[in-house]
Amino acid sequence: PFGKASPPKRDSRGGYGRMLREEWGASAAPVAEWSFDEKWRLLDSVLGLEVFEMNVTRLPPLLPLFREYEKGRKYFVKNARMSDYDRSCDKYYEDSLSNAGDFDKEFYTEKEYLYKMVYNNKTKALDAEGVCDNSVLGCCTLRRVPDACLCAYDGDKDIVTDLLKYHSPALKLKSKITRGFDLRKTILSSTIEKLYGEALQLLGYAEEPGSKAYKKIIHLKNFSYMPPGGFIMWHTNRYDNTQASYRMYMYAVDVDGGSSFKYLSPEGELVEVPDFHGAVRLFSNTHVDAETGEETYLWHTVAAPHAHRLSIGFEILPEQMVALVDSCDGCWADLERQYNALSSGERFTGTLDPFMTT
Repeated sequence: PFGKASPPKRDSRGGYGRMLREEWGASAAPVAEWSFDEKWRLLDSVLGLEVFEMNVTRLPPLLPLFREYEKGRKYFVKNARMSDYDRSCDKYYEDSLSNAGDFDKEFYTEKEYLYKMVYNNKTKALDAEGVCDNSVLGCCTLRRVPDACLCAYDGDKDIVTDLLKYHSPALKLKSKITRGFDLRKTILSSTIEKLYGEALQLLGYAEEPGSKAYKKIIHLKNFSYMPPGGFIMWHTNRYDNTQASYRMYMYAVDVDGGSSFKYLSPEGELVEVPDFHGAVRLFSNTHVDAETGEETYLWHTVAAPHAHRLSIGFEILPEQMVALVDSCDGCWADLERQYNALSSGERFTGTLDPFMTT
């Protein structure tokens, strides 16, 4: 189905069938020479199970965007630790740090609905004033209800007087599910959206700049900064898709491996993918069973125990995803290797630690 990844089924050995060419009867030609439909089937099959990661230095269409985006490191606050500013969220932070995968899904399902739907007034249950004032420092600094945001920022240091007043209006405590800062109101964010649009055009996106569809696709889904101790709670993004469930994220960090993206596979395995500076990740937040049509959503979280972490995220369509991998020398071979590893029950866990046997 368009816009949703379709994972293959595990076999009795714990893998996903035979090797790619044997399973599909594919030609001996390199994957890079396959048709669009064949390439998309391969990419979508991998994204139905895990992330696909590339280094931006191998992706010429994205380099102008990344070079501008990484200037956002100027917002890093030296010596800042989010645990100094908040204690209320420590138990949720521990859930994000843990690799046990045994977090309370019912609890986080309720929290995601509360923060994404009710408190953003998508259910029309709130009055016009909402749950917080429209503060220049962000919603989480002037709450009308006590739990307007997951974190109360009740630490030993006052985040407003000790940090935000020196870094406003760039840094905002806006995200209701994040212990970290939103940067989408910076001038840099407008430049990033413009450059993403230009990159999409290089990758064959044909909608007219300025059109409704164009504006939707270049819209920043995420532009956030986490000092050490920052995190995003476990969530699925089930309420956030505009045109597709596919995402492209880019990362700028000061310590490779000091933060990570974690998710649960369709079978419930926890997978940790460490961040590195220049990482570009493709993934889907929605999976659909090809036989039943049943949709499931990707449980994922982020934790930054030891790094200052900057991230941006966009929706991306299948045609541009294939074109992006086309632009990368050797990436189709990497993708075939990743698919074949899955057939043996191995799990991709990032460039810092390529594969984990399950």
